[in-house]
Amino acid sequence: MSSLISIGTSVVAKWPSTSNYYKARIIDYTDNNHYVCQFLDGSVIALPSKYVDLPEKFQRTTKRISLMRNEQIFLDHSLSFYSLIMSLGWIGIFLYVQHWFHYNPDIDNLNRPLSHAPYQQYPLIVIQYLLLWFILQLIFARYFPHIGKEELIYLKESQPSIYYKHHSNSLFAFIITCLIMYIFREQIPLRELTKSYYLLALFNLGIVLILSLILLTNKLFSRYSSISFNEHDHNQKQTHFDFHLFISIRPGIILWPALNLLLLLTILKYNRQISIRFTISILLQTIYIINVFINETTMIRQSLDISPPSSFDALFTNLCWVPFMATLTSFYIGKSHQPVHTYILLSSIIFFSLGFLLQRLAIRQRLAFQALNNSNIDDSVMVNDSQRILTSGCWRWCRNPHLLAEILMVIGWTLPADVKCIAPWIYTFYIIGMTIYKAHYFDQTLRNTCTTGAYEHYIEHVKYTLIPFIY
Repeated sequence: MSSLISIGTSVVAKWPSTSNYYKARIIDYTDNNHYVCQFLDGSVIALPSKYVDLPEKFQRTTKRISLMRNEQIFLDHSLSFYSLIMSLGWIGIFLYVQHWFHYNPDIDNLNRPLSHAPYQQYPLIVIQYLLLWFILQLIFARYFPHIGKEELIYLKESQPSIYYKHHSNSLFAFIITCLIMYIFREQIPLRELTKSYYLLALFNLGIVLILSLILLTNKLFSRYSSISFNEHDHNQKQTHFDFHLFISIRPGIILWPALNLLLLLTILKYNRQISIRFTISILLQTIYIINVFINETTMIRQSLDISPPSSFDALFTNLCWVPFMATLTSFYIGKSHQPVHTYILLSSIIFFSLGFLLQRLAIRQRLAFQALNNSNIDDSVMVNDSQRILTSGCWRWCRNPHLLAEILMVIGWTLPADVKCIAPWIYTFYIIGMTIYKAHYFDQTLRNTCTTGAYEHYIEHVKYTLIPFIY
């Protein structure tokens, strides 16, 4: 053991399943001389010696980044050639789908209710209202009160001396935004903004690219580490508002229902009638989004563990992909007056209801298990010295029932669009792909934290990853 780094030493260690190295502290050794490392967020992981080293051993190379002036230890994936190609690919798909959908004559001729000058755009109006949108959402996020008992306080490795607190008030901001849009519906240029949907997507993409360039050139990429509220010392530390987290999440996630409401108000103003399937799809999407807002703190806490919110991927996903790909369903149904069978609408409600109930049940059972301090031996499996995994209730059906619920809900609010066009289903395919990725990511992370044989014992109790009896 003399050749090993001493217990208690601060080191730089590789995060499992990534190429990123973060600050950690050695707290123990395993029987096979692996280091047991505790990271800044409290995660405890056993790692081989080749993935652990002293900070002074790190030099500026193409694979590792040395300690910088602000003590940041983070290797950004977006700097690699592979991830750059992937990002360009996603941008290309986004632009192609948006242009094809809004300028495809086969779609445009589906009894389009807003068929006047379909190619006309209003760039000045788009710029004005996008600027107003970001200012309003910034005010709401910064000054509206926090909603809910759970609080998210975190720090960044790039600024370890500053504590940040996330205000979970998206639901409040969503309600106020909808009220403002409804009250001022006569003053808002509804038709012009609806016609400029493609231009809105292009301008948002431009904002993402500019913000990503600013973050990259100022070395603001950083891994976030959430901390317990009890660990926060109010007398010595003051929490700050995190503009980077706001810009990467809030404007885009509320833009999704705002675009749906914009289309709804436009149709009511100029057509004075809406179809049943449009109503069902909008209603189910709104319930889904409200559910996201209610669980905002938990979802953001989980997302911080996967990728930093200040990365290009997070900015592009939340500001462009989610709001403008998800609302393709609403705009497709709004353009088309083609009837759908009643059984499709009933299936839509059934799929969504099953997913919604499953998600609520999964969250409820997990919170109840955590309230018992993971001490229920009969309904859980020990995976390491300090962690148990729930294996009862819906968590016995598959290892990720909350992700299965996501798939069921998104299929539910997409079904009213029927299957005659692929555009409204693109976001559904994206969600399915992301849930599969997340399921494998969670499994791989768990596997790396398990003691010998513990992961195999766990999958004996819960065999299926995502879909019971299938996958």
